[in-house]
Amino acid sequence: MKSLRVCSSCQAELPAEWPQTLCPKCLQARTLVATEPLPRDTTGAFVPPHPDALRGLFPQLEILGLLGAGGMGAVYRARQRGLDRVVALKILPPTFSGDPAFAERFAREARTLARLNHPNIVDVYDLGQTGQLYYFLMEFVDGVSLRQMLQAHRLTPQETLAIVPQICEALEYAHGEGIIHRDIKPENILLDQKGRVKIADFGVSKLLGAAAQAVQLTQPNHVLGTLHYMAPEQFENPLTVDHRADLYSLGVVFYEMLTGELPLGRFALPSQKAAVDGRLDELVLRTLEKDPKRRCQQASEVRTQVEAIAGVATKLSPEVSRKLSFEYRSKTTLFGWPLVHVATGVDPVTGRKRTAKGIIAMGNSPRGVIAFGDVAVGVIACGIFGYGLVSLSVVAVGVVALGSLAVGMLLAMGGVAVAPVAVGGAVFGYYANGALAWGKHPLAPGLSDPLAEKFFNPWALRVTGWVFRACLFVTPLFLALGFLPALMAKLAERRRKRRFRQTGALS
Repeated sequence: MKSLRVCSSCQAELPAEWPQTLCPKCLQARTLVATEPLPRDTTGAFVPPHPDALRGLFPQLEILGLLGAGGMGAVYRARQRGLDRVVALKILPPTFSGDPAFAERFAREARTLARLNHPNIVDVYDLGQTGQLYYFLMEFVDGVSLRQMLQAHRLTPQETLAIVPQICEALEYAHGEGIIHRDIKPENILLDQKGRVKIADFGVSKLLGAAAQAVQLTQPNHVLGTLHYMAPEQFENPLTVDHRADLYSLGVVFYEMLTGELPLGRFALPSQKAAVDGRLDELVLRTLEKDPKRRCQQASEVRTQVEAIAGVATKLSPEVSRKLSFEYRSKTTLFGWPLVHVATGVDPVTGRKRTAKGIIAMGNSPRGVIAFGDVAVGVIACGIFGYGLVSLSVVAVGVVALGSLAVGMLLAMGGVAVAPVAVGGAVFGYYANGALAWGKHPLAPGLSDPLAEKFFNPWALRVTGWVFRACLFVTPLFLALGFLPALMAKLAERRRKRRFRQTGALS
């Protein structure tokens, strides 16, 4: 019985009596790639070959598809047959194969790149030349690029401050090894399924530098790099830049992540474009200094400052972050403010308490027309500390203040009351009525001022008594409303834990 013969490239069954180890299709593809020039469009730009055309050159790989292409080459998703491992295959434009000095430079620089071993840098498994093509065989990152993330949604400050330190760690390591990226941009920053950053194409710009310089001599408007992300010195003398050029590019990416825009012309500060910590303004501006001497000098400097600004909160797990905070914002708005905004706990980005701002605001630090919370500011403010036109709080400050300690510009009622008109237990005022009264015209047991008696006539005394008794009932109610957001957050956390026990996953 004859043994089954298969193609060494695609594993397809070979025709009977076929003398070659490659099937007719793979043999034709190999001949096409090896003997004919790779396709170009009418402008002379590099057109990535079809995956079928590469199978003959890379028999050890199963080419699964094209991931992307650009001026520096094309990247394909592939599988190593022997190791059953998914990898990324990057091929360089065939124009470089015609440069006699490129082969030596490729061997020298590529060996350096292959030595880079860092969790935030894409690993290089293999490199070399086959046919007309120089290639890199690299780690495949199952995720998305930062560019895809920016196109999909606006990054939150928390996401940005989690990504930037990882970029800095990769740059810090590579710069320590004497390697400059020269093309930091969202397309070269990848994130895997667990949110870990992986930077691709480290040092490739330098590797291709001489060939790109030759192109620049014939095309004055062509400069190595990506225009809007390049440091100014890359325009003036691209072959003599140092590691600080990467820090400028990082600053551009940083600004774009925070604001969704590029820092072009007279750009606004990040805090003016988005709700971010104002301390980030100075850091971003330092990375974008045109003079390299005034720029941040090391990636570690940027990383340290970002981590200091973000605080411990950026390192908290999502479950802990949920325990520390809760937020609800109604879709209905009035005068640009949400009708209801509830915000409690710690903002994971800044490490500070969240602030609720709305027509009805509830939380630790509410600001609104009606505000309930720990420290409430509003037209009507209710909470532990209240500041407003009408304040009903434990410690109340306002035009009309009612609370345990009440300070009013007009009227104060409480255990201790201070105001022009003060009513309560121990009171201080121009007109004072209480168990203990001090002022210009006091009225108290055993103490009667004629003007005070006239001011606090029997009708006024009855009304004052009703209001005071109402305050004894209403103030605890408003205090309870002040603590309601924290209670809502606690109940939500309990529901999540119950769902976790039932389904095995936190929502």
